[in-house]
Amino acid sequence: MALDKPLTDYDTVKTWDQGLRRQWGGDPLAEEPDMLESLREFCEFVAEDPDAIASKLFRIRKSDGERVLSVKWRTHYADKVKEFRARSGGGPEGQRKGSAVLSFMIHNGVLIQA
Repeated sequence: MALDKPLTDYDTVKTWDQGLRRQWGGDPLAEEPDMLESLREFCEFVAEDPDAIASKLFRIRKSDGERVLSVKWRTHYADKVKEFRARSGGGPEGQRKGSAVLSFMIHNGVLIQA
């Protein structure tokens, strides 16, 4: 799936970038462009854009209207990250790519262990 616009134009990528800047200083995504490339590859792998991925990870609880994590989608994406790591050659390369995707999710409010 080709993305509709440049990766850095998605709101969730902007949130990720801001979080990394606050955490590490500087401009981490510019200094390590492989992180963006890993996210782009993951989006192609799951055929979804970054904003769609992040939005599926939350749902509105019917009982009180509160926004909460979706266990179903969290599990789905944890499995997809594992598959993505394996398809990326496993080892250090797969680990690095998977870590970039997990960083994106963490900075968008979702802790996933894969």
